[in-house]
Amino acid sequence: MNHADVPDADVSSDISTVFLDLDETICEHPRSTGERLADAFDRAGVEPFFDTADFRRWLATVTADSAVELRERCFTSIADEQGRATADALAVARAYEDPNPTGVEFLPGAASALDALAADHELALVTNGDRETQTAKLAALDIADYFDATTFTEPGGPVKPDPDHFHRTLAAMDASADETVHVGNSLRADVAGAHAAGVRSVWLEQPDATADHTPHHTIESMHDLHEPPWV
Repeated sequence: MNHADVPDADVSSDISTVFLDLDETICEHPRSTGERLADAFDRAGVEPFFDTADFRRWLATVTADSAVELRERCFTSIADEQGRATADALAVARAYEDPNPTGVEFLPGAASALDALAADHELALVTNGDRETQTAKLAALDIADYFDATTFTEPGGPVKPDPDHFHRTLAAMDASADETVHVGNSLRADVAGAHAAGVRSVWLEQPDATADHTPHHTIESMHDLHEPPWV
């Protein structure tokens, strides 16, 4: 793990503001990314050459104006990395099924975690998703009112781990970085991005993650936020 990117471990535990990621932190689709990816390879007639972990790794580095373009850039980057044909990557990207944004479900413990956190903290959403898609998910889950600020990825704009998302949200909340914690499922996007902005991190552990950044706190489930680890 990269310990050099972790801010001072003595950062105040007096946390007043909590940022949260959305996808695979608060909510998920009934069909996993891995299932949709396997189906895309099958429909495209392409032998699988990457997995969900590769997809997530590149998602943290790529920007695009649409979901299809984002996948095309991610998948062609992976193909270049692995010496595979660009045409195969594009075929898989176009065969990938876009999930219905209103068909999301809470991760176990996420709904009650929002209630518990909102009782003592100001909450903000910090997501790499686009405004239209993520707003539809918030409406489907009926949780938009939990958040005092929402930061989305704008067309052509930076994505986490770029600290811009965090700086913009801190400004919108009039919050101090040393009194803020960010909860997310991606070491590369959420943990690294929070650290780049001087914000404390809580990682929702993922079994297939590459341990390239060290969070301040690790939780196994959103249930663990009922008693926040920073208290």
